Order: sequence, then structure tokens, then C-alpha cells
Amino acid sequence: MKRLSSAKILGVTAGLLLAWLLVALVCLSIGSVPIPLRTSLRLLAGWLAGGNPNDSLASVLFSVRLPRILLGSLVGAALATAGTAFQALLRNPLADPYVLGVSTGASMGTIVYSVFAGWLGFAAGGGMLFARPVAAFAGAALTVGAVYAVATGRHPAPESSQRLLLSGIVLASFLSSINVFLLTITSQADLRGIFYWLIGDLSRPVDPSLCVVTGLVFGGFFVLYLLSHSLNLIGMGEEDAMALGIEVRRVKTAVYIVASLITGAVVSISGPIAYIGLICPHMGRMMFGSDHRVLFPSVFLFGAIFTLLADTVARTIVSPAELPVGIVTALCGAPLFIYLLRRKGGQ
Repeated sequence: MKRLSSAKILGVTAGLLLAWLLVALVCLSIGSVPIPLRTSLRLLAGWLAGGNPNDSLASVLFSVRLPRILLGSLVGAALATAGTAFQALLRNPLADPYVLGVSTGASMGTIVYSVFAGWLGFAAGGGMLFARPVAAFAGAALTVGAVYAVATGRHPAPESSQRLLLSGIVLASFLSSINVFLLTITSQADLRGIFYWLIGDLSRPVDPSLCVVTGLVFGGFFVLYLLSHSLNLIGMGEEDAMALGIEVRRVKTAVYIVASLITGAVVSISGPIAYIGLICPHMGRMMFGSDHRVLFPSVFLFGAIFTLLADTVARTIVSPAELPVGIVTALCGAPLFIYLLRRKGGQ
């Protein structure tokens, strides 16, 4: 394994962070109400200096666009990081929270919570800050366990990444049917919002649960980054990694739990946005290689940038109407999935 200097990791991270800032500024200015970039910068500078601008452009900027940009960045970064973790463990470029069914399982957990919270008289996503993320994590974790159970059967043989992927695709289809059934017993007033959420939507209003989700995402990223060296060794072969002192089973269990946790956390607020965890890891590997010490921070920021661009297209291409961001990411990711599937099948 090639030596990787801390200077390179910091340089890549700083460069991509600057790119994210530039993209975020541009996205702030684009929308059904265009705001010149110079005006956006002036309003942001005044807000950061402690001012309280109250004109209509400031209202659009700070009440609508800035929260959405921050939410999109958080969701994209989390899904891209989870996709990188799943691809590392399965050693398969097709692995992704959406393809493996983890996102669908998380959405099912959230819908189950929302339905039963409504029946029991609770406000779904209200005062119980942890309820939605915990329900989504439970759905994601149960899905991962079910995928493993289906892929390995009764025999504890080493799992095949192809069998795991196929099991995930089949289970995701089954869970989608359950989600549709749950929607049929939901009040008609909630159907449109849940429909958009199931495709992937970032128009959620800000509430205190976002602080919980943000903490889970950054905490999960930190844990995965600490395991990046172990993932590098596991990628060279599990037997070789064990010979070098890596507790492979413990590392794999930790990574699966953390990747499921951050997937469930963001799915609980944005819905199952497709293919971010497939596209961004490939972008990171093409530009910076497969060493997870640099891949995790680069993919984290790639996910934020890609989701911002996709959401900007979604909310402007048919303006003044808006598309769910999941439609745009699916249109980008499905061709890549087919290409990778054909290339892998031809090897």
C-alpha cells in the first residue's frame, strides 16, 4: 500500500470544501426568484455580522434556500459515505444503500412510525426528536440482517457480494410493496407529501430533529474514518487482514451498523434518494484513488456537491413547479449502474 501523507489528505479536503462553498453560493442564487450572486454575498455577510435583513430577497435566501442547501449537503454527504462503506465491505462497485435495500428499509421504518404515531395521537417528528431517526435506523438494520439471512441461507458460508446485491434488490422490491400498503391506510391529506418523500425530497421545513440527524451523520463519518485503514487491509483480502491483526468480523459489523445508522438518519428526513451512494464513490476513486483515508473525506464532500447540483436542477427545470430530487439522481445513477453491471458481467 502506498504511503499517503497527511498533507495530501488535508489538501484534497480543503480543495473540495472550497468547491462546495462555491457551488453552494451559486445554488443560493438560482431559483424561481433569481438573486444576483453579489446580492447573496451581501446578505450573507450582513447575516454573519449579526444583522437582521428583512427584505423579501433575504426571506427567500434564509428561510427557503439556505436551509435546503444545508439539508441537501448533509443528506448527500451521508449517503455517499454509506455507499463507500458498503462498497468497501462487499468489494463490489454496485453496492449502494439504495440498491441493497437499506434506504427502502429505512423508509419503511419511518412510515411505520409515522402511521402508528398518528394513530396513537403523537405528532410524527414532533417532540420526540430521536423517534424518526431511530425508527429509520431500525428499518435499515433489520433490512441488512434480512439481506444477509437471505444471501447466506442456512449455511454460514462466506457471503457472495453478488448474492447480497441480488438479495438486496429483491428485498427492496418487497419492502416497497409494504410501503405502498402502508400508504393506503394513511389519511389522504398526507399522501402527496409522503409520495414526494418516498422519491426523495429536500423541501422539509427545519425542525429540532435535524440537529439529532446532523450529530449522527458527523459522528458516523468520524467512526468510519477511524476504520479506514482497516478497510484498506480488508480490501486486500480478509485472510491477509486477519494475518495483520485486523479483527475482520468486528470491523465489518461496526461498519455495517454505522453505515445503516447514517443511512437511516438521513432517510428519515429526506426519503430514499437513489444512487448518490453509487455515483460519488466512483467519482472519488477516479480522482484520488481507493485509499479510504482520502476517499472518505473526498466522497463526503462529493456527495454534498452532487446533491446540491441535482437539487438545483430539480427545483428549476420545470419552474415554478419542483421535481423531487430523487428523480434527477435516478436519471444520473441508473445509466451508471447499467454500465457497471455490464462491465462486471464481462469480466
